[in-house]
Amino acid sequence: MKNPKTRLREYLDRLIRRFLNTKSLHLELKRISGWQIPGKIEVFNLGSYFFELAKYSLWRTILVEMAMILSPKEQVSLIDWLKKAREHAPSLAPTRYNPSYSGVKREPIKPKEYRALIDRHINRLDAQRDVIHRIKSQRDKAIAHLDKAYFDNPKALDKDYPLGDDDIDRLMEVVSDILGKHHSWLFEADLRMEILSTRNVDVVLKYARAFQRARKDRTLIKKGFKPIDYMQDEYKIDK
Repeated sequence: MKNPKTRLREYLDRLIRRFLNTKSLHLELKRISGWQIPGKIEVFNLGSYFFELAKYSLWRTILVEMAMILSPKEQVSLIDWLKKAREHAPSLAPTRYNPSYSGVKREPIKPKEYRALIDRHINRLDAQRDVIHRIKSQRDKAIAHLDKAYFDNPKALDKDYPLGDDDIDRLMEVVSDILGKHHSWLFEADLRMEILSTRNVDVVLKYARAFQRARKDRTLIKKGFKPIDYMQDEYKIDK
């Protein structure tokens, strides 16, 4: 590899961005599912067809992305990056924050130690191999290829290769920690491993719930409140 110091940093940056988008998709999926409980389900049901389609699409996208980033057989993956980083440890010249180190606050990590840290990260991913196998199996048998047995009986897929939010959450935390540490060592900056936004599905559904409550408020209706007026595309505010 030519210029591994630059190329592996660029590779890591792209992996992180892609993973953070996948993590955000999973968070939105959980937010949608969080409205399928008593007290919230009425609002979910306002757009239940759309939300079920969204859940279906989000879940399949998450499976594809997580299988890609964690498969040792992919040309581009976290495993591939770790192996290349191990090989080119001297060129990468990682550092760690150490305020007592020579007054410069960044302590070089020697190649031997960096390789040992990478080995630990590979072992952590290996400890998740059962969950990774189930993710890849669901992707392969229901998305990448149409396995006849699971096409005829879709529920069998979840029975044979069960995956829950807890499984995905634990795996994502492991990946987040690994990517975050290497970002700190190679870019000399800590990175929050999530995309923060107040513009999410919760906000939309909370506004929908507020309107639903208002349109059933008899006191407001007696005062002249007409919900139908607020549902028109050409609504104008009286000044």
